Amino acid sequence: MAFDGITTKAIVDELQNIIGSKIDKIHEPDKNTIILGLYLNGKNYALNICIDSHNCRINLTTHQKENPLVAPNFCMLLRKHLLGGKISEITNEFNEIEAKTLIIELMGKHSNVILTNQEEKIIDSMRHIDSRNSYREILPSRIYVFPKSDKLAFEKIKDFNEFNEKISNIEEQDLAKTISSTFTGISFSFAESAVKNRTKEQIYNYIK
Repeated sequence: MAFDGITTKAIVDELQNIIGSKIDKIHEPDKNTIILGLYLNGKNYALNICIDSHNCRINLTTHQKENPLVAPNFCMLLRKHLLGGKISEITNEFNEIEAKTLIIELMGKHSNVILTNQEEKIIDSMRHIDSRNSYREILPSRIYVFPKSDKLAFEKIKDFNEFNEKISNIEEQDLAKTISSTFTGISFSFAESAVKNRTKEQIYNYIK
């Protein structure tokens, strides 16, 4: 199943128990993966961040990967800014407090890991994107711009009647495609599983 908004919400809820953990290791075993070594209340955790276009994800893992002898540049930059900090805040060696944000975009082939400062200016990113290839630039010193979407936010749909209005007059065989193309965060594969053998009202309750 695709790592869509439904899955992301579940993972975010699951990862709440590592809030406040200290970042004591950072590795980049391959060009698509960042591993954060975390420590909290006497326990060690490993947070796997993968931006592979076919398998992007974020999850806790116990699977160890072999790391290159020389850490890549982006890994070294993350170590410079994040080692010794905590998931909830960043503290540098001079005990000055400066908020930094590690943005993880899991969007298939557009996935990325981006580090920004408290002014939302990009420090660096795992993948650089310029204006020739995108409506927004993901480059050092640029202001981070949130991804645009013309789709509707499903969580803002008030009730079944409003949901039904958005997908009315749609043939049964086109429901999954319509739902995934109408609402943000819902992949086609999830929509397919949602519509199978269900009425529209049951579909609404299933997704909700």
